[in-house]
Amino acid sequence: MDRPPADKPLDVRHFWSLREDVAADFDGPDGDTLLHHRWGTVRLDRPDPVAREALRRMAFGPISLSNVLAGADPGAERRLAELLERIAPLTIRSVGLDDSEVPLLSLVPIAAEARLDDAVRPGTVVRLSRFTVLSAGERGLLAQSPLSLFRAHSHRPAAAALLAGIGRAVAPDELARETGLPEPAVDAVLRLLLAAGLAVAGHRRKECEPARFAEDADPVLSLWTPTDLMFHTRSTTGRHDGDFGATFAHTGRIGPAPAVRPLPPGPRIALPPVPDAPARAELFALLDPGLPDPAPGGGPLPLERIGALLHRAARARAVRPDPVGPAGHQISTRPYLGLGGTHPLELYLSAWSCPGLAPGTYHYDPLGHRLTLVNDSPADLATLLDCTGVAAGLSCRPPAVVTWTARFARSAWKYSGQPYSLVLREAGAALQVLCLAAAVLGLAAVPVGTSDITAGSGAIGTDWRLESPVGQAVLGPAAS
Repeated sequence: MDRPPADKPLDVRHFWSLREDVAADFDGPDGDTLLHHRWGTVRLDRPDPVAREALRRMAFGPISLSNVLAGADPGAERRLAELLERIAPLTIRSVGLDDSEVPLLSLVPIAAEARLDDAVRPGTVVRLSRFTVLSAGERGLLAQSPLSLFRAHSHRPAAAALLAGIGRAVAPDELARETGLPEPAVDAVLRLLLAAGLAVAGHRRKECEPARFAEDADPVLSLWTPTDLMFHTRSTTGRHDGDFGATFAHTGRIGPAPAVRPLPPGPRIALPPVPDAPARAELFALLDPGLPDPAPGGGPLPLERIGALLHRAARARAVRPDPVGPAGHQISTRPYLGLGGTHPLELYLSAWSCPGLAPGTYHYDPLGHRLTLVNDSPADLATLLDCTGVAAGLSCRPPAVVTWTARFARSAWKYSGQPYSLVLREAGAALQVLCLAAAVLGLAAVPVGTSDITAGSGAIGTDWRLESPVGQAVLGPAAS
């Protein structure tokens, strides 16, 4: 851990730099300076020599403004401060000590609207926001929060210790003793974290009382968990600086997953031919909110009816090259919507009372319209059927359960920033189509609101990190 020498107090230093993706053009029209960045371009009207020199140096790394302002006219500091305020979303703020050129901590803006709230001041105690997440970065510990438009980078062990130290409510002077940092340095780092919303200030009236923080009593924030809010902000745009959309970021490093999953080993069961489509059902009748919710009856579910349902709701109609992707990347068309044709979902059928089909869990081949037995364990089947039946509110074991899994690589290989979000959207569309098709065929499919990732992946024999359940429905004949 970095500790200051005991015989000499260290001075706090403040640094400014431009984000690494900012390109400065000092030869703009009419002497203007153009700052090109990921969110657009900022045009600075004829900045004075001091401002131009500051920007030039900031493009190479952290600088001390006092070095640039040395010998400048009295109004230069004010003009430079106004310019830096205007380009705040492009400016990295850092705090360090004069014992090293390496800062303790840097604050990186991650959105075009990023502004520090300098009015926030430390209270009697400070703590990380309960939404702040610490993770490993290339150069040190990172702190990020869905509530903040900044990301904090720790560059030295003492700064990482400070971030870890405010994992609970702590007084600034106590934090200085724990980290070995001078109190002015601790104060400067905390002010940055508080201004960015990564840390929160609180108060403790008595030592024996718990500290009070405003965010803990916020009625809006109380509805969110840190995981859900982070997922929400990172799978949409506007509050992060990550790549987003069909970027094909893994091209040349990892090969694309095939449009249709290779068949697992195991016995193959050909499904019966599917007759012509029945007469069109009235869509509005199927969606009528006045109708009772479908409930599977207690009777068996014949293989022929299973085959008809899977053909209508889950088959792959065609596989073709991705018109916007690199060579080798394929997409497919299926009965349910899937953005960009990636269709990462796989369907598994866990059958119990299905004449023509031995009890077990089967993978559905959407191209060959056949089932492959992947697990014939009676114990695994009973656990999956009983747990899913209870979750669906049934009083008896359902004849069958459909499990949708996702091959996450299919979405992650093509899309940045939103692959998991797209998986969940497609899972909802697939379940809707399954339920409507079941209703037309005189069956009942009841979606289940929760899926056990561990049990589900174990039943189908997959690594949950690569392929795991994202949706389930109990299936059976419609109750009379």
